[in-house]
Amino acid sequence: MKRTISLFAMSILLAGIAAAAMEVPTAETTINDAEAALGEAMIHRDLRTLDRLVGADWTIQSDSGTMGTKSGFLDDVRSGALVVKSFKLHDVHVRVVGDVAFVQGFDDEVSSYKGKDNSGTYNWLDVWEKQDGRWVSVATQLTRVEARK
Repeated sequence: MKRTISLFAMSILLAGIAAAAMEVPTAETTINDAEAALGEAMIHRDLRTLDRLVGADWTIQSDSGTMGTKSGFLDDVRSGALVVKSFKLHDVHVRVVGDVAFVQGFDDEVSSYKGKDNSGTYNWLDVWEKQDGRWVSVATQLTRVEARK
């Protein structure tokens, strides 16, 4: 009888531990969710979310060869120079190495920059870093994918 009670108590304890572990998101899940939140924030011009997810020293390198900064990015969203109407992520792969994560993926977007249509498919590499207990994007490399002929 004592053994049955011990086994029952142990199974309840293990079930509780397993349930708690399932509730804690992995770094990969957290970063995937953050990538999706970035896209939504650009669509809705949600500067607060963008400011939270993009690190202070963030830089972006585009396929045009230009380098951008967080302040320039936020100014472009704020002013309406950058307009994103839709943003759909696909083929996203996250690799976490300690407090750094590398994310490679694609997005299909409808967007414009300073009145020029920039809609299309882009592939990109984002680097995320865990700072003060939270993940922030610290670097982006962006390349437009040309349609195959």
